[in-house]
Amino acid sequence: MGMIEFRNVSKKYKNGTHALSNVNLRVNDGEFVYIMGPTGSGKSTLIKLLDGEEVPTGGNVIVNKVDVGRLRKSKVYLYRRKIGVVFQDYRLLPEKTAFENIAYALEVLDLPNDKIRKRTREVLRLVELSDKANAKPRELSGGQQQRVAIARAIAKRPAILIADEPTGNLDPEMTDEMIKLLEKINREEKTTLLVVTHNDVMAERHPKRTIKLESGHIVDDGFHTETVNKPAVNTKEEKPESEPAQATIEVPEKKDREKMSESEAQDQMLEDITSQFEAIREISEGEER
Repeated sequence: MGMIEFRNVSKKYKNGTHALSNVNLRVNDGEFVYIMGPTGSGKSTLIKLLDGEEVPTGGNVIVNKVDVGRLRKSKVYLYRRKIGVVFQDYRLLPEKTAFENIAYALEVLDLPNDKIRKRTREVLRLVELSDKANAKPRELSGGQQQRVAIARAIAKRPAILIADEPTGNLDPEMTDEMIKLLEKINREEKTTLLVVTHNDVMAERHPKRTIKLESGHIVDDGFHTETVNKPAVNTKEEKPESEPAQATIEVPEKKDREKMSESEAQDQMLEDITSQFEAIREISEGEER
């Protein structure tokens, strides 16, 4: 199940920014949807509301009958097991192999080793990287790194997969291949898929339902018309079940990686990812006590 519903959702940040204003939308189980809009339109906030990183200041975000914004902190980690997110910067652990990067996400779930190995091999086959299982990120192309990130995100069989600018760093040919891979996952894994993108031409070449945002409002919700023989363009971007308290897992603030050396950036990336897993473990252990 992967049904999503926004009911009169608004989000205002402490600095006064209105990121979303009275947004209403519904994404049915198994749909493949593009979320499009310029920088500052509210796309990133929409993702953060869906994965529980932020809570709405008005309205309700409903995912599979769960009011995400009203989940207690101790329940957020369980909810996030059903959501997969592919980040634009991949966030792969630099000193782990492709196999280990994927398996690490499953180890957090305390699965038996044989099940972890089996599922890791399955998703490597799905993304056509079985022959790169022992390669580290620096030994992979950008497109291959993206495939590892996707494999890691779907390893836990999430009901919903959110891909944040999955083609932003890829050339036109690789962009087409990436969308075909996401279509394959949508079809074979029965995963509801949201692709957040600036790439209007890509959406025309691979038509899907497209939700367009501007200044925190939905301005269009329909289908692109397919463009024949038009070259792809590489663009970049920068009552439901509920719980009373509103809280999310706290993650340390990220440093600006563009201003770091390569080794410092890798250390920061590892720290970011590890802190998220540690936060989940702490919540889980706290519940058991």
